[in-house]
Amino acid sequence: MKDLIMFLVGLVILFLLAFSISLYDHMIRMKYIKKRTIEDYGKEIDLDDVIIKMDSVSSYFRNKKVKSSIDDITWNDLSMDDIFKKINNTQSSAGAEVLYDMLRNPIYENEKLNKRDKLIEYFRNNEKERREIQYILGKLGKSNDLYTTNCLFNKLDLSKSKLLQYRLLSLLPILSLMLVLLNGYFFILVVISLAYNVYLSQNNKKYKYNTDGFTYIVSIVNAANRIKNLDIEEINENLDNIDNDLQIVRHIRRKNVSSNSNDLTADINIFSEYIRILFLRDLITYEKVKNTVIKRSDNFKSIYDFVGSIDAIIGVSSFRESLKCYSKPSLSNSNSKNENKLEFIDIYHPLIKNPVKNSGEFSHGILVTGSNASGKSTFIKTIAINAILSQTIYTACAKNYSSSFFDIYTSMALKDDIFSNESYYIVEIKSLKRIIDRANRDIPCLCFVDEILRGTNTIERIASSCEVLSYLGRSNCICFAATHDIELTHLLDEIFENYHFEETITNKDIAFDYKLHKGRTQTRNAIKLLGFMGYDEDIVTSADNRAKKFLETGKW
Repeated sequence: MKDLIMFLVGLVILFLLAFSISLYDHMIRMKYIKKRTIEDYGKEIDLDDVIIKMDSVSSYFRNKKVKSSIDDITWNDLSMDDIFKKINNTQSSAGAEVLYDMLRNPIYENEKLNKRDKLIEYFRNNEKERREIQYILGKLGKSNDLYTTNCLFNKLDLSKSKLLQYRLLSLLPILSLMLVLLNGYFFILVVISLAYNVYLSQNNKKYKYNTDGFTYIVSIVNAANRIKNLDIEEINENLDNIDNDLQIVRHIRRKNVSSNSNDLTADINIFSEYIRILFLRDLITYEKVKNTVIKRSDNFKSIYDFVGSIDAIIGVSSFRESLKCYSKPSLSNSNSKNENKLEFIDIYHPLIKNPVKNSGEFSHGILVTGSNASGKSTFIKTIAINAILSQTIYTACAKNYSSSFFDIYTSMALKDDIFSNESYYIVEIKSLKRIIDRANRDIPCLCFVDEILRGTNTIERIASSCEVLSYLGRSNCICFAATHDIELTHLLDEIFENYHFEETITNKDIAFDYKLHKGRTQTRNAIKLLGFMGYDEDIVTSADNRAKKFLETGKW
């Protein structure tokens, strides 16, 4: 009996020690969250410091399976993953996933954009409330490998619940310990039951995929309740009401560590890893929460979107603070092709340090010519990115930005499709075809094409490019096309305006100003660049002579 008492005392001491360590870790973590939210807000994000799994971040968008205006080709052409990372000062996985979804889905109504903007401005101007919410979201936390939205969107088999079995097995070590009071030999049963529980926990790794997700959903519900309890008028007015959703799923909070959101144990992971293993906590949590989440998935989706939207909007608020210059766009609906417009002052690329800014007013197609490395591609990418940001987070990297609502498409950074044995040319004409199919719908199309049909020979490229661009130029579309083919600037002179980028060439160097100029380019630098890169002088001279001869005679 004395040994048993000593054993029980030892268990109590171990439990108190574990609790003390967890409490200390909790205090340190909460202090870190508060410090991070204060220091990181409004700070420019260095992409070199960002480590994030985009497959996980995009899971909410992918699982929704809603056709997006920003398709994969456009997203990849514009390196929008990096744009997302530049904006993503979120505190939770839900916030990062919803922010990604926002950027993939432009809005075509000023009312919706204005509501989003009101919340962005509220968090910019109300530091106390913003920090309070960031603290709640910070405690919710992130996971680099979280598949929460799979639990909300994917159907699972509910017919084989093992909840009762796991509950009994979790109680067996405690019951065995009580039996030791009757007979010391029952201590063997204690050891066996604990060992078996360890075996079950380690042998059911397949459950971890969903356990983490379901557990996070419970935390999402708790975070939503805390935010709603703050009763912030701007949130209530500008986000969908989730009161009914929270009421329907209210019982799920009892299936967490504590049903009291203000209870210390609700925030502290009081049970360490070995406690969860010994008493099958993860498996029990999985079985308890699984049915509720799946049956009420629509309610949980609304709650998830509510929490994620608030976190994402605070991230956008921080992004605005980090910019040296930005504006809120003026967006309008076009009733006809003649009303389409795109105007901006001092527009710039948000990923370029010390960018050169450009201004312009456009109502129909634009051909952009210029030498290699003069800035053509960067310019049209700059416009495309800002068009997306304007219609998603209501923020333009420009002194002023005004445009019609557009569907936005690009055909730029294409590659041979080695997996389907398609050549570059086939990939390119498929990419262009999707723009052509979209060019005459009610919502005007804003498209960007870089070096059109570069995958074929000169004669067929010029002929085909002229007809494709002519079709786009006459459609309900504003097309920006960067090209080296000066012939197109003459063939399309009545449909497209000509602009160019230029450079200053000396015997030792080429200097670019990266400024947009009216008219077609009059300069060439490709052969000069050969010389600057150390090519043999005979190669450079012969190439230059061949080019001059062709320009004089029209023959090679």
